Amino acid sequence: MKKLVITLTFAFLSLATFAQSAKFQQAMGQALGQMGAAKTADDWKNAANTFARIAGAETAEWLPQYYAAFSRLNAGYMLTQSNMAEAQALATAALNEVKAGQKIAPQESELTVLEAFAYQLQLLEDPMGKGPAMMGQIYTTLGKAEALNPQNPRVYCLRGNFSLNVPAFAGGGPEKAAPDLKKALEAYANFKPASPFSPTWGKGMAEELATKLK
Repeated sequence: MKKLVITLTFAFLSLATFAQSAKFQQAMGQALGQMGAAKTADDWKNAANTFARIAGAETAEWLPQYYAAFSRLNAGYMLTQSNMAEAQALATAALNEVKAGQKIAPQESELTVLEAFAYQLQLLEDPMGKGPAMMGQIYTTLGKAEALNPQNPRVYCLRGNFSLNVPAFAGGGPEKAAPDLKKALEAYANFKPASPFSPTWGKGMAEELATKLK
């Protein structure tokens, strides 16, 4: 009888886990579709809120936190020309979501890349004033992401983009960016997502940036 109870309990837990997984997959699929259709800052903010709701329900999953932050950052970058105060608020919110994700998956390179992406948005508020302190922070964070996963193409894409937009006299420029953008293209060519929901963005961006070096 004891064995039967254990077997039935295990079966019940397996079914519960499966149901939760199916619900999570459905929610993530719908949210990613919403994000993929985003065209305006409001669209991106709405997508972020959808992922935040999933994150609140699925507290053991880091991907909802990741995409909530990613969506807020995309909205923030779109608002830098029209509403810098809101862009900075979105950067702060995104960083909080990245930190929450890192508590779940502290060794996840993708979250560390997104952390650097948020710092870059914060830097845009005052490049001259914030630059001396934040440039080192951005490069250090991307270096950490590379150490966590040298095959992550978004490390090199983001670092190459950042270097390309930093003046040569400040340590950036095309020569600084070129090696990273080359690595990015090579890494994208060999990249295989760990799951259907894993980040895949950046290939088109890397290709476009590489053409600027020619």
